[in-house]
Amino acid sequence: MTPTFSQQTYTDLLTQHQPKPIKTESEHHRALAIVERMMSGELTEAETTLFELLVLLIETYEQSNYPMGESTPGTTLSSLMHEFDVEAASLVEVLGSFEVVTKVLNNQQELSQSQAESLAQFFNEHYSGLSLTAKDFQVV
Repeated sequence: MTPTFSQQTYTDLLTQHQPKPIKTESEHHRALAIVERMMSGELTEAETTLFELLVLLIETYEQSNYPMGESTPGTTLSSLMHEFDVEAASLVEVLGSFEVVTKVLNNQQELSQSQAESLAQFFNEHYSGLSLTAKDFQVV
């Protein structure tokens, strides 16, 4: 049986949790704790609505207070190398020289289209489940 939305239930939830824009670390932790508890069970439509609201408030707070740096070809490559335990020396054939590998990893050199394609092909061939393209290694 599908739970039905009850305006009173949603109002009760709003009264109980009093969601508002998150401005402090303690408010952030409180909202996270509520969301985590809600994730452990099946939610009614009213609870789902509150859950979605809290997630939006959390995301807004985190975007302001924990900004993600822009992804660069070097950070993308470094992340993949770490994830799949790839040594820089393994990429010399792909990029042409150890110097180029080092410069790309240090964001001192951009990749050419053919180098980006070669990196995508390298990772896709060696690590199943990946579907990288040259765009994943280029500045957008």
